[in-house]
Amino acid sequence: MALPSEAPAPVYAIRRLRAADRTVPEELFRFIQAAWGADSWHADRDRWEWQFHGVPTNGHAEPPLWILTRGEEILGQVGAIPVRLSMGAREQPAAWACDLMILPEYWNRGGFPLLMREISRGYPLALVLGMNRKAYALFQRSPGWTDLGVIPRLQLYCSLGSLASARTVVALARQAGSAVRALAPARPAADLAVRSVARFDERVTALWDRVVGERIAVRRSAPWLNWKYAGQPRLTHERLEMESRGTLVGCAVLRVETMGPERLGYLIECFAEPPALVGVTSAAVARLQQLGVDRITCDVLDPATEQALRRIGFVRRRSGMKFMLRTSDAALASVVRDRARWYITRGDADQDRPR
Repeated sequence: MALPSEAPAPVYAIRRLRAADRTVPEELFRFIQAAWGADSWHADRDRWEWQFHGVPTNGHAEPPLWILTRGEEILGQVGAIPVRLSMGAREQPAAWACDLMILPEYWNRGGFPLLMREISRGYPLALVLGMNRKAYALFQRSPGWTDLGVIPRLQLYCSLGSLASARTVVALARQAGSAVRALAPARPAADLAVRSVARFDERVTALWDRVVGERIAVRRSAPWLNWKYAGQPRLTHERLEMESRGTLVGCAVLRVETMGPERLGYLIECFAEPPALVGVTSAAVARLQQLGVDRITCDVLDPATEQALRRIGFVRRRSGMKFMLRTSDAALASVVRDRARWYITRGDADQDRPR
């Protein structure tokens, strides 16, 4: 899918990393460290092993990562996070593009379309989330990619200090009732039992399969959630299960980090039986408030979850998390291009990372 202004140079080569490769990863890590920084999340070897060798939905022996070279020099790379999408009564294989990096001088010289072609060849549906401005411009110009807009960002302000920004005050003023609810502690339903768990079990898989309905989303199975939130290096998550009268009705994943003087809380995942959704979100928020956060952020594309969050004081803020997809299957395209059906959170792709 080369662009007219980006005719690939014949000296370029693309290769998929092999499971047996040992020399290339050392060269690749030198490239990664030069591109992102030696102390960056991308250059963390444990993180890299977890993401490319540990992902449970990779159906190949080889890690899902492709390298762009010219001779012996590494010019760029792109990885994939293979996923199984819940899509009505069936599952659909797909992949999130991730870890895209190309040397600046090669961004507009054919490297980008060559790398993205490998993602499209490897998976019937290619997805991308949270790209930077430069990458977003290239995706927009590339044939076949559909722009489905940004993922809504909602925030709850839990301390007076978090309200100090003029833009925050304006955002609260524009959304009726938010200023009154902003600092009020969340009150979970009295009949909801909340417990922190080391790992999710198959009850969570069954819960997801019951509540997903006609939405399109990465299937939140227990193995997937545990890979994401129980084994991820450099990040510590808390996993919550909510029960009502002994029955699992919801679950959530939380994370807290400190940035300067502010303690930030993230509601990464939160899904529940529809009647319990407000109670489950309230319980998750109450836990973050117990941990002393100044504000809570939840990035989520799902009207029901957004409505539940707004009921307990969350307000919309500006988001830069853009979502695009590509498929050459016309029948599949007619389904997945419907933004209203998608369910996406900060936990999708590789967006849940240290700031």
